[in-house]
Order: sequence, then structure tokens, then C-alpha cells
Amino acid sequence: MRKLLLALVLAIGLAACGDSAEEFDKHFAAGQALLDQGKYDSALLELQRAVEINADSIPAQVALGNAYRGLKRYDEAHAAFRAAKKVDRYIVEPHIASALTRVESGQVEMAINELNHVIELDPKNLQAKILLGRVSMMPYRQPDGTVAVSKASLERAELNLEVATQSAPDNIEARRELALAYEKLGKTPEAIETWTVVRELAAQKSEAAKFGTEADAALERLK
Repeated sequence: MRKLLLALVLAIGLAACGDSAEEFDKHFAAGQALLDQGKYDSALLELQRAVEINADSIPAQVALGNAYRGLKRYDEAHAAFRAAKKVDRYIVEPHIASALTRVESGQVEMAINELNHVIELDPKNLQAKILLGRVSMMPYRQPDGTVAVSKASLERAELNLEVATQSAPDNIEARRELALAYEKLGKTPEAIETWTVVRELAAQKSEAAKFGTEADAALERLK
């Protein structure tokens, strides 16, 4: 009798786990789809439910944070990203999402620190290198109180973007950011060469036409 009771309890427990997993999958999939459509309010409800069911799901916590970010509820977004980091601090997605949110809320220096940490965790992460290059060219408050872009930040952008273009020579986004870094550093020959590559890459893809237009304008002003 005792064995029968134990087997029954076990079967009920397994069934409940299965139901919870299905329920999680349903809410997470619905929330992610709504998030992709930019329907942040509706996505938030689904993703909150998903996280209630499984708080240890890093993708769900990151998606929840991105829903809050879309609603410009930045403190709550960072709370979700922190929850994801606590599950596994070596997974880079929460750190990248957090950095993007910090940029959007004007916390450029903190975003730079976060992206540097991502590269420490994953030195080959192309997305982080491109983002770090771009963010390093944004102005933020300096030690003397001025809001500017330091030469050191521009050189950091140059370094990361050169590494990015070496590992992904056909990545037009990395090439564009590198061309901008060269311009800001006053390296006109390098900027011209890189903008020329951007224009050539843009000519190969119809969806990259905007990069070609930008490259033409840049090459015109650098004459």
C-alpha cells in the first residue's frame, strides 16, 4: 500500500512538472512573439507569467527585461537582467541586453564597463566588439566634468572594431563603425579606405543600400 501511494505521489508530481513546462513554453513563446512585434505591454504580461513559472530561465528573464526596456521602465529592466545574471554569470546575453539598456537611458560609461566585461567572458563575441566600438564613440561625463569623447575612448573603439573586421571582414556594420572611428581620430587615409570597403559591400546587398549612401556622403566630405 505504501509503495502504491508513493508511486501515485510521484506520478502526480511528474504530471505537474510537465504541465508547468508546457505552461512556461506557451507564455514564453507568446511573449517573445509579441516582443518581436513591438507590443511591449502585451509581451510584458506573458513574460511575467513565464518568469513566475520558471524564474531560472535566462532567455525569459532577458526577454522580460527587454519588454521593460521597450516601455522605458529601465529600473525594472535591469532588475530582470540582474536576475538572469544570478542564474549564470558567465552567460553574456543578459550583460549585452543590460548594456543596450544603459545606452538608451544615457548611462554610457556603465554600458562601456558592461561590454568590456562581456569581452572578458567571451573574447570572440562579435556583437559585443561592435557595440563597444559604437558606444565608445558616444560622449559621456569626463573626470573634469565636461561631457565629451576622450581620445582613449576613440582608440578603444578603433581597437575593438579592427579586431571585429579582422574576424568578420564582410560585416558591413563593423566596417562602418570603424570608418567613423578613423574619422574621429583624424585618420583620413584609413577612413577613406574603410568607407570604400563599406560602399563595395553595400553594392552587393540591396538591403544595405543605406550604408552605400552614407559611404558616398563620407567619401565626398573626405576629399
